[in-house]
Amino acid sequence: MQKTFHVIPHTHWDFEWYFSTHESLIQLVYHMEEVMSGLESGENDTYLLDGQLSIIEDYLEQCPDQKDRLTSLVQQGKLLIGPWYTQTDQLIISGESIVRNLMTGIRLGEQFGSVMNIGYVPDAFGQSIDMPKIYQGVGIDKTVFWRGLSTDICTSREFNWQCEDGSEVLGYNIKNGYFVGSYLIDNDDPAPLCHQAEDGALGQNIAIPLGGDQRYVDRNIKARLAVNNRACADYTLVESSYDRLFEALADEELALPTISGELIDGQVSKIHRSIYSSRYDHKYLNDKVERRLSYQLEPLMVMAQSWGIEAKPSMVTNIWKTILRNHAHDSAGGCNTDKTNKIILARYEQADQMSGSAVDYLVRKLAESQPTAEQGGIDGRLTVFNTLPYAREPLIKTTIATTHPHITLRDLQGNTVEFDVLQTKHAYRGTIQRDSRSNDPSQYYYQTEIVFHHALPASGFVSLQVIEAEQPSQNSCPASEASVSEAQIENDRYCLEYSQGQFRLFDKQQQQWWDDCLTLLDMGDDGDTYDYSPPEQDWLLTLDWQQATFTVSKGQYVQSLVVEGAWSLPKNLAERASRERSGQLGYRIELRLEKTSDNSLSGLHCSPLVIDAEFDNQVEDHRLQLMMTTPFKTQTSWADTPFGIVERANQHKHIDDWRQVGWKEEPSPIYPMLHFANLHDAKLSMTLMAKGVKEYEVRADNQLALTMFRSVGWLGKPDLQRRPGIASGQQFKYIPTPDSQLQGQLKVECAVLIEPYFDPAAIQQSWQHYAVDCLVYQNQSLNQFTNTLKYFVLHPLDKPVDDHQQGFCLNSESVVCSAIKPTEDNTGVLIRLYNPSAEFIKSSGLLTMPPVFNQFVEVDLMEREISTELEIKGDVELGEFKPKQIRSFVIRHNGNS
Repeated sequence: MQKTFHVIPHTHWDFEWYFSTHESLIQLVYHMEEVMSGLESGENDTYLLDGQLSIIEDYLEQCPDQKDRLTSLVQQGKLLIGPWYTQTDQLIISGESIVRNLMTGIRLGEQFGSVMNIGYVPDAFGQSIDMPKIYQGVGIDKTVFWRGLSTDICTSREFNWQCEDGSEVLGYNIKNGYFVGSYLIDNDDPAPLCHQAEDGALGQNIAIPLGGDQRYVDRNIKARLAVNNRACADYTLVESSYDRLFEALADEELALPTISGELIDGQVSKIHRSIYSSRYDHKYLNDKVERRLSYQLEPLMVMAQSWGIEAKPSMVTNIWKTILRNHAHDSAGGCNTDKTNKIILARYEQADQMSGSAVDYLVRKLAESQPTAEQGGIDGRLTVFNTLPYAREPLIKTTIATTHPHITLRDLQGNTVEFDVLQTKHAYRGTIQRDSRSNDPSQYYYQTEIVFHHALPASGFVSLQVIEAEQPSQNSCPASEASVSEAQIENDRYCLEYSQGQFRLFDKQQQQWWDDCLTLLDMGDDGDTYDYSPPEQDWLLTLDWQQATFTVSKGQYVQSLVVEGAWSLPKNLAERASRERSGQLGYRIELRLEKTSDNSLSGLHCSPLVIDAEFDNQVEDHRLQLMMTTPFKTQTSWADTPFGIVERANQHKHIDDWRQVGWKEEPSPIYPMLHFANLHDAKLSMTLMAKGVKEYEVRADNQLALTMFRSVGWLGKPDLQRRPGIASGQQFKYIPTPDSQLQGQLKVECAVLIEPYFDPAAIQQSWQHYAVDCLVYQNQSLNQFTNTLKYFVLHPLDKPVDDHQQGFCLNSESVVCSAIKPTEDNTGVLIRLYNPSAEFIKSSGLLTMPPVFNQFVEVDLMEREISTELEIKGDVELGEFKPKQIRSFVIRHNGNS
């Protein structure tokens, strides 16, 4: 049977890369004229516009008069668009972000006509284990991609790709790249390309993508295919599309293999398995904004709706779209020029400011609409918000403004709330003077930083009373602080001590010491913005603490050990090769143990060891890792994924022969993570959680390392030890990226959690408790700059807000909440839950509703109903969850449908 090669015209339009989005936009404007003219004239039958709608949005912003013309071509099936908003990274971007990316792209595409119903990702640096169920959740049952699949997993181009919950998509791997079809334009004999394309193909219908990065439209495609068809009678080449390819494959009724798992192997294409640590500063900001949107702003909007504050879905969508533009694979990876990274950083700052201001507004509006506190006047009310759907009793840290130096804290029933005083400052609120000695003495006040435990309702808030006093309260405890050479801090679960040059951790539950458990390792980095690569003459340095200053602070709620100093390190690779140290890496590392609340509402099995680090990096071409050494050994590691977990081998089967068997890069045990990485055996589990760190490495069978940051100075370099051959990115020009050396201040936040067994849901919930802060607002007039806009007056709501509110409450130890948000149509509340484990759950727990809600229906990821609406009141039994399953629900009240 003669084979048919489907030649698919397209462009891969990198949103930004070694050029900026502003520069490529100009080319896009003129490119679109060529595309539409070619489709209208019949020179081209169809054209695939890279599967992302953001570039159409940008084009029409510049050329709004072309909307009808573009829409007509989409509706005729000639211009193929969607389903993505941007070509997202799948491995270091949150599950909610990936869902919103698809939702945004599909919704936008539907305004023009049909959206291509294929998960098209021609250049993403690997495919997440969770993509089949995400695709199915938005109604997509096929995917086309290039990178990540190795013959160890599947030898054919066509396959069924399955998730643990049973979700499945038909996959097609363009293993030779999305750009190979240009050969047909430049050469008269198609046989070499056809031989390459048919390798591994089970079917008689085979894809040949004809396109490339920002490639012009091939106007002569019909003539070139005619020449190629005359030159080779064994093959038929047709101008086609992926839809037509899949239709032809379906007619063949092939017996396809079924695969599962993530696809992150660099056999036939580079996967850049250490891009997860490039431009750490961007990844830190991305994680911050993702957390705020998913776990603070959207739940706050639901909370505020109950008091008549209308949700603003379009505003939130615009904030999401701002960071979704940063999730394009190159943008998220950080493999860009400095000028491009400046634009990416500006978008992160925009999204950070908008989301932060929205949170500040809603918190203030609700708190200032509560009744005036009976004691202390308007400056007496403290409102604490818990935006997670779990009742919890966290450690709350806030700063109180008062006219007197001391305070008492009580709940509204008059019960005293104990707290630790961390510090007290004298602050000025009067008109600023050139000489502070001219300040008005009556305009001074006190800022007291405190920490305390308090029970908080799920998705709700409580109010407390601040009472000013002349004398210290018996219920406040100032933390004692002392400089020491050897130190010890502890809580109810751990004891951490620094002695004889090393940190030792005592696990009180297991009655076991972890000796020399916590170290920092610095190494050279001869790589680029795509990949870490060790230099030929490396010098690994385990950083010691001999020149450090140690300070211990102990209160009834928190004990901390602060280590400060500066390490002398090789300034660059030349110094590292010659064993010199003229560079400096300043550091301040706070190790903190917090008292776990005695109340079961704490939401944690135990409080973790918190590690907050600040670095002043004045060293180039290096990588810094925080390494935790466990008292047990494993063969695999675990990490979280967009909606679950994944197990990975500590040593890849080809780690020793990858060059000999022709892999494009070394399959190092360097892996992506979203929020945590884990080592465990049958008796003990150790998890490193983080806020923004996206890379870990298994350095030995009992050593787990987080890459805190790495510094490199080139976009792409050829012939790396881990990645031989041509440079990644722009292979014809060295492009310096001095900003990617990350000189200056960097902040890293992580934590260590030790449990007797590995429980994915418990770890995910622990990460949420650790990473999602409670929001605190003091209704006071002394400090008008607690947030940027507090200086300006605000009307309270007409209806007074209660002192206490409980919202949606998830009572489950086996599923995790991913989203609580107003629905897209603003008629209800969407709650998304998932089972992160590979175990089937028969009874997953209860979801408790506020009394006003009485309608409950299950929906897909596009918020389309997939079950019969139920009348409910109070608790809803959530029932079964398949392994790794995502389930979404919409809850409404009377009057909304």
